[in-house]
Amino acid sequence: MLELKKSKNYKLVYDDMLDQFPRDELKPYENFVKIFGSNYILYEISDDRDIGYIVLFEYLDFIFIDYIAIYKEFQSKGYGSLILEKLKESFKQKKGLLLEVEKEDMNNPNTKRRIAFYKKNGAELVNINYLYPNRNGCLPMDLYFIPYKLKELKISELKDFIKGLFDTVHSDIEHREEVLSKIFR
Repeated sequence: MLELKKSKNYKLVYDDMLDQFPRDELKPYENFVKIFGSNYILYEISDDRDIGYIVLFEYLDFIFIDYIAIYKEFQSKGYGSLILEKLKESFKQKKGLLLEVEKEDMNNPNTKRRIAFYKKNGAELVNINYLYPNRNGCLPMDLYFIPYKLKELKISELKDFIKGLFDTVHSDIEHREEVLSKIFR
């Protein structure tokens, strides 16, 4: 049975993140560890043994997937959909789930596969010019929403959420306000 358990195995997870995520989407390890607290949480995902992890940010009745990964030996076994269903079950009191996804890149078939996966699991593209702030500036990304209690995402709620996300998760990025202003022009 799939289980989410809070964890502090930051180093183990970060080492895997270095292997599974683009470097420009990662913070230095020291900055990554500093963020964890009451609303930025690492969960290990297990099914009799650890199969992956998810890093969530909880804020204003929403949850946000900052990182989600299945260890390579367990990939392509249907765990991704089970995890999203487990999140919906575990956080059903929330309005919904938000997540960032790289824009579709015809030269990288993983982007198309990832987008199709989230859409198959009920994710809807949010119509904003979303940017991910990093040390080198920002990356254009897409923001998706999976509704739980909320049928439609209001722009005012979205602005408040993204502001909280930037102030918490991206507090180490000095130019985050500049990036935020580009999103909501």
